[in-house]
Amino acid sequence: MAKCGAYDGIRVVELTEGISGPYATRFLADQGADVIKSESANGDHYRNDPGFQVLNRNKRSVVLADDTSLLRSADVIVVDSSSEATRARSLAPGSVIISMPTWGSKGPLADQRGSWEQVAAATGISWNQVSWTEGPVHVILPLASYGAGMLGALAIAAGLYAREVHGSAPTYEVSELAGSGAMQIGDFWSPGTPEERDGASPLGPAGRAPVYRPFQAADDLWLFVACGTRRFYEAMLEAIDRPDLLNEAALENPPWGLIEPEPLAYITPILEERFLTRSRDEWIDKLRAHDVPCQPIQTREEFLLSDLAEANSVIETIGHPELGQVSMPTQPLHLELCPAEMMLPAPALGANTDEVLQEQHDPGQGSGQGGQPLAGIRAVDLASFIAGPVITRHLAMLGADVIKVEPEAGDPFRTFSPMFNGWNQGKRGVVLDLKEEAGREFLYKIVATSDVVVENFRPGVAERLGCSQNDLRSVSEDLVMVKSPGYGFDESRADQPAFDPLLQALGGMMSAQGGDGDPVFLTVPVHDAATPIIAAFGVVTALYHRKCTGEAQTVYTSLAQTTAAAQAAEFVDYLGRPQASQGGFDHKGPDSQNSYVEDEGNWFWSGPEGLTPVETKGFVGSPLSLANDLVCEHVDSPGWGPLMQVGQLIKGAGPHPTRAPYFDEHADDLRDEFE
Repeated sequence: MAKCGAYDGIRVVELTEGISGPYATRFLADQGADVIKSESANGDHYRNDPGFQVLNRNKRSVVLADDTSLLRSADVIVVDSSSEATRARSLAPGSVIISMPTWGSKGPLADQRGSWEQVAAATGISWNQVSWTEGPVHVILPLASYGAGMLGALAIAAGLYAREVHGSAPTYEVSELAGSGAMQIGDFWSPGTPEERDGASPLGPAGRAPVYRPFQAADDLWLFVACGTRRFYEAMLEAIDRPDLLNEAALENPPWGLIEPEPLAYITPILEERFLTRSRDEWIDKLRAHDVPCQPIQTREEFLLSDLAEANSVIETIGHPELGQVSMPTQPLHLELCPAEMMLPAPALGANTDEVLQEQHDPGQGSGQGGQPLAGIRAVDLASFIAGPVITRHLAMLGADVIKVEPEAGDPFRTFSPMFNGWNQGKRGVVLDLKEEAGREFLYKIVATSDVVVENFRPGVAERLGCSQNDLRSVSEDLVMVKSPGYGFDESRADQPAFDPLLQALGGMMSAQGGDGDPVFLTVPVHDAATPIIAAFGVVTALYHRKCTGEAQTVYTSLAQTTAAAQAAEFVDYLGRPQASQGGFDHKGPDSQNSYVEDEGNWFWSGPEGLTPVETKGFVGSPLSLANDLVCEHVDSPGWGPLMQVGQLIKGAGPHPTRAPYFDEHADDLRDEFE
């Protein structure tokens, strides 16, 4: 079996600038595609930013007076607007075309350029960020741009798969609005939702839950404790020698019932005082001995020196002709048969013009928009919590038939009913006891007809349940498997629970957002949102590779790899590199010219583009999201809704996904189908 990039032989022409478009094509470049960056004589406006180096590696650059011939030679064309997409389609009728406008192609700002700061303001990212005071917080990471870049890569992969399998040549749109939606995938509105959201919290930037937050230890160092289930909550009380609190009448319905004002006020000082009695390392040892999810809050520099970063090879250094040695994040996933290509530095402006003009490339050909790209694909979802289930949510969004298999106790995060619905849209659901032979046999019948299996079990669990990679490949050797352990290839942490904020802590996000002050827990679940997009890209890439070669493979992702991908530009380093942005107390912006400002009770982002109103109703309440049909309504959600949720994020790839399945909802239908 040859090991090479999955997209060797594919030519991608990139006509975009900034972050999202170049990030999307970079995923393809890392998998062997010939990505040609077509620039104006002035070059990409992002060239002077350190992030340019990581977003444009493995590419070639041309400056052309006439790009007609280049576009006609492309398998994929990525552009910044719908008008550019129309022109590209006229020149390359058989190509996959991806349009990546900031504000989408509908609404008052259609096809206009904008900044990631504006998108954060206009889609709820800044307003929803927890803080001490009411008002928006400037989140220093360009989350919408990174999300759009990852989503754009998924769209390109889906388009190439559709062309290869269905013979179509689709045009898809992935806006930065959609990128914001992907990063806020659990956002919702229901009749019980407050008219306006409010990021202000009694715990300030520590979050909203008293047992799912950062704590300061006796040595002034910080750790994050993530007790998201009752089992973890009880274990924490044992670890801190306060089991008596289990019977405290004031602390009903832990852990999430403790968000209510009275239990919050009761337990918060008890816990804060308790954690101040030992050093951070002492607490981590004690908590881990009780299997309590916890991690130290580190800087980015500390993360890079950690065994976790080394085990996952998250950083690589390459030589640059002008900058010298440049270190940057590696590809944030591993395909066992398609390892990442050797990294080459970002090209100088127009460096490859002459050689490209001498080349001839005959692209593959498709015809028409076609239907959903993953129509005919079946995926089995054995995952729980957030990141794992969202992988298959995205596959369902692209047309896959997804069957969610739950244990008799259910997915532990069903307790987050409306958000659970957002994380699990588009699926059918069945309950199987995999500890029993009958449950395993029924699973094997489903797997025998499936193409993809996704799981995020802790080590040894899949083997005990009879659904390990070997077990399932013995049922169907053509399966694409997804394994997404939180800490990736770091076996020393294999038994440690992994949740988004624990990687925010380890990877330096909390420290960077906090600046010189206390660490800040980002409200956007960065790892739980970004990892599934990356994994879905890996799945579709593996399916494309399987179609071309007949070979099935396993896709490996992790929250640990994502922490560098979601700080891609921030982790770039070289001699003389300007310092990456830092936040601070209820951070409003880097300077007076780029900041949130208040005017008569209304908040705006003030930047070079002017004033952008701050959205207070979240992503699903944003008029711009609604105008671009990025929000769906599930009216048939008894007990949950009606619900407004994040919907189809890749325009042109199909309708909105259906609501999530109720517990064991499709058991009878599936038994009729498979027995």
